[in-house]
Amino acid sequence: MDPNLLVGLNTADDAGVYKINDELALVYTVDILAPVVEDPYLFGMIAATNCISDIYAMGGEPKLGLNVVGFPNAGDPRILGEILKGGQVKAQEAGVTICGGHTFNSEGIMYGLSVIGYINPKKIITNANAKPGDVILLTKPIGVGTMIQATLLDKIEGIDLKPVFEGMTTLNKNASKVMQEIGVDAATDITGYGLAGHLIEMAEASNVGIELWSSKIPVYPGAIEILKEGIVEPGITMNIKSFSDRVEKGDISPEIGNLIFGSETSGGLAIVLPEEKVNLFIEKYQRSARVIGCITKEHPNILKIL
Repeated sequence: MDPNLLVGLNTADDAGVYKINDELALVYTVDILAPVVEDPYLFGMIAATNCISDIYAMGGEPKLGLNVVGFPNAGDPRILGEILKGGQVKAQEAGVTICGGHTFNSEGIMYGLSVIGYINPKKIITNANAKPGDVILLTKPIGVGTMIQATLLDKIEGIDLKPVFEGMTTLNKNASKVMQEIGVDAATDITGYGLAGHLIEMAEASNVGIELWSSKIPVYPGAIEILKEGIVEPGITMNIKSFSDRVEKGDISPEIGNLIFGSETSGGLAIVLPEEKVNLFIEKYQRSARVIGCITKEHPNILKIL
């Protein structure tokens, strides 16, 4: 137990926070993932965007990064170079200095970053301060895992993947900046555990209930159609097994019922704030963001989908 560890493991938050002094704390995270696209340069950009997002979700400013790479000994070094180049581009856009890293031999390719950022210890945004009466804003559509699975199975005919790639390579930098400017109660980024999993973690950390309005959730065009074809990505199965005991479903479509459990590589931020601040956030954010639910004092630790 260290009194300077302001955010640790106990609330399943996006990053750890360690206090240096009254005005400065470090935000620290690490993540690594397997390729979700064939293009190594694009994969590098997606992976770096995903890793840096944990710092933004806490309201921090990312500063330093270390590359973490699993790569086959017999692999083509040009592919590795393209992955690192893509990661460097997004790191530079985020203001992150890559100062080294570690590479290990692996059967498949893995890439990620360990990232350190700065934050004022009085201005930390965690997943543990959601308040009844607040609403939830989501800054990116969901459906990434489903779209990627269809791509892997070559079942993507007639579906435009450009919005998905744009979303996965868009830093959550501006959303984080606006959160700090206007003041919000809680936030988390939506990644591997899906929208449902990360909101359940928030409900448990904050000891509140969450109502999710299925008709308001933004979805990448084509994701619903893919699910109707019977294509279910592994993340959905994994997250249903992990979180469904804390979910109550109303009269919703089976596709949305699955999609909220889908893995979201480099997803958006779920931002919890008073309803009267929503228009101000959207005005300053200048990108699409949608209210998708609310925080309740009823049914604590449960996600109700209406």
